[in-house]
Amino acid sequence: MKNRRFQLVVGISLIAVAALAVLIFYPNRTVITFQYIRSGEELAYLPIHQQKHFQIRYIHSVHLSEVIEEFELQDDHSIQPKKLIYEDTAIGMPSNAYGEDTFEMKDEKYIITKGPNTKTLPSINLSVGQVRSEHTIVYAGESYLLKEFVGAGTSIKIEARDMSIWQMWKGVKMSE
Repeated sequence: MKNRRFQLVVGISLIAVAALAVLIFYPNRTVITFQYIRSGEELAYLPIHQQKHFQIRYIHSVHLSEVIEEFELQDDHSIQPKKLIYEDTAIGMPSNAYGEDTFEMKDEKYIITKGPNTKTLPSINLSVGQVRSEHTIVYAGESYLLKEFVGAGTSIKIEARDMSIWQMWKGVKMSE
């Protein structure tokens, strides 16, 4: 009788340990990661919850006006461009839409809305500005100034992937 109880306790304990290991080490939480382009070393991550939409905001280096790029994460973790919002059509900015995209002016801003068949991106490469650009990630109503997390002048790759709780404990979380 005691032997059977001991076996039952050991069996239940092993199942609990295995379940806990899966919970901690299995990558099941979607995040946006910010990594060095060259080495792939992770610098920071932003947990993604229900909302799959995020923005990159910055000040254009020539016009010194705000630019907003809107993206949406897809189920396969690719990134789909959705909108480009800006104030000047001069150097470095489009003056019209192409293909299925639409171009409009609203509230003194130019808006290019991407068409439904816009190609998705596996990642976004970005050089975080050193002087004026103030590259900022906006997600779920919160803004995260990239240079505070990855450093000004850093070339990074932004991509979505799944992380385990263990990986998240080891990394630099951008949100609280």
